Amino acid sequence: EERRRSHKKDKSKTCLVLTNMRREQDRLDSFHTWTVTVITPAELAKAGFYYLGQGDRVACFSCGGQLSNWEPGDRAVSEHQRHYPNCRYVRGDRADNVSLASATAASGAITQQLPGGASALSNVSNPAMAQSEERLLTFVNWPSRIPVRPDQLANAGFYYVGRNDDVKCFCCDGGLRCWESGDDPWVEHAKWFPRCEYLLQEKGQDFVHQIQARFPRLGSLDLPMEEQLRRLQEERTCKVCMDKEVNIVFIPCGHLVVCKECAPSLRKCPICRGLVKGTVRTFLS
Repeated sequence: EERRRSHKKDKSKTCLVLTNMRREQDRLDSFHTWTVTVITPAELAKAGFYYLGQGDRVACFSCGGQLSNWEPGDRAVSEHQRHYPNCRYVRGDRADNVSLASATAASGAITQQLPGGASALSNVSNPAMAQSEERLLTFVNWPSRIPVRPDQLANAGFYYVGRNDDVKCFCCDGGLRCWESGDDPWVEHAKWFPRCEYLLQEKGQDFVHQIQARFPRLGSLDLPMEEQLRRLQEERTCKVCMDKEVNIVFIPCGHLVVCKECAPSLRKCPICRGLVKGTVRTFLS
């Protein structure tokens, strides 16, 4: 691990350079002599790095941390988080950064969609998490024991909510938890939230149909919620706090018995004691 991490030797000189590297475009331009093929300048610049002009050594414009010796499979944001977890930029503070997207927007010349196709989506639950890089940054405190990688989850549209192993989709707001070895975030996304616009855009309807065909018992969860709600009209009170209105459906059991404040603390459904793999927010009329 130490082979990749190095600290800045001249703090004043480094800070002078950092002042000029707040713009993502400027960081990207610094890679004009970059010859390394295992990781792209675009990914490094997006993660806050600019090229120092020697070998494959890069530095963060915010914390000044330097990384080198990049290998196939390395992800810039993940390495940034691992080696410099206290960096303001990697922890989500974007005050000093001027991203490519914001710079383009300011010039009034947006001509292409955002990374991940976010600009083409018409119904996004959490626009702040529309970019995969932003979602990945939320996993800085992701428990190391969880067998699913943050980059896999972020690519599939999920961001970490900072609790246990709970994640949510930025587009459909579908929540999943209790990740197990072998779980594929895209498959789980298609299994539980087949109507998600981001899922359909990235993977296509055929992929969703294939996953749904593998799990036919889940079809009922994709039915309109009205019928389920009609059966529960007399049980609208949360069964945990006995105060607020129920508005969280547990997956896979489908029980609607708790409010959004109580749901995060439950790993098992209080009705059937089944393991809660995910949640869906609903609204009673």
